[in-house]
Amino acid sequence: MKIALTVEFNDGTKSEVDAVFADFVAFERTWQRSVARFETEIRLTDLAWLAWHSETRTRKTSLKFDPDWINTVTTVEIREEVETPKAD
Repeated sequence: MKIALTVEFNDGTKSEVDAVFADFVAFERTWQRSVARFETEIRLTDLAWLAWHSETRTRKTSLKFDPDWINTVTTVEIREEVETPKAD
């Protein structure tokens, strides 16, 4: 399971992050909500938290989620990844 996210910051820079298994487990532990409900009930805060947790896990940020990191962000969007076909 993975969600590819693009974070755009107030200064115009962008960061591409991948929310992975460790981020989803942390989400469920923190928010007491199942990620299985994302298909029908994903919130903007959920995407932002996953992006922040991924950046924290990969040491791209040391800011606290709210209000520090949130105040630096313009948008968080799900990006579609294109899979490259494997050569035979």
